[in-house]
Amino acid sequence: MKLFLAMGLALALALTLTACAASAGSVSPPGSAPEESGSIVSQPEEPDHGHQCAQEDNVLPHEEVGYCGNTITKVRQNERLVEDPWEVSFWGSDSVALTDLLIHLDYSGEICRCLPEYYVDTEFSQEEYGLNLTSGYVRYGEGQAELTQEQVELLQGILERNPPD
Repeated sequence: MKLFLAMGLALALALTLTACAASAGSVSPPGSAPEESGSIVSQPEEPDHGHQCAQEDNVLPHEEVGYCGNTITKVRQNERLVEDPWEVSFWGSDSVALTDLLIHLDYSGEICRCLPEYYVDTEFSQEEYGLNLTSGYVRYGEGQAELTQEQVELLQGILERNPPD
């Protein structure tokens, strides 16, 4: 029985990967996302669905908040998208900048079915943020915020400066 189940799962996985490989057409330009230690598995797509960078300010009005430099932020790759996901924790100015941006984004947009590339956990969040730099969005709770190109570049820089060990 276990052998039959294992063969069925292997066949289903092979068919899925074959279908994904056949439909994969575009490749991200170099430097568009941080280097990843695992290879991309696949990401379900919605037909006629796309993301565009936010063209206007997407940060809610807020008072300046002071953070301690030893605020810890944890980022991990989505294990559904890579074979060998990594996780990294960091603190200091990059942790403060990432935390400050994520806390104050306007998450009033509807959540799409695209999978986040990364999950971010800050000391100030009740749950993880879902981050997708390729599609340019962050989701939190029941909402999603489209990122500006400047915000995508800021987040890419933070991840590049804090690689996994």
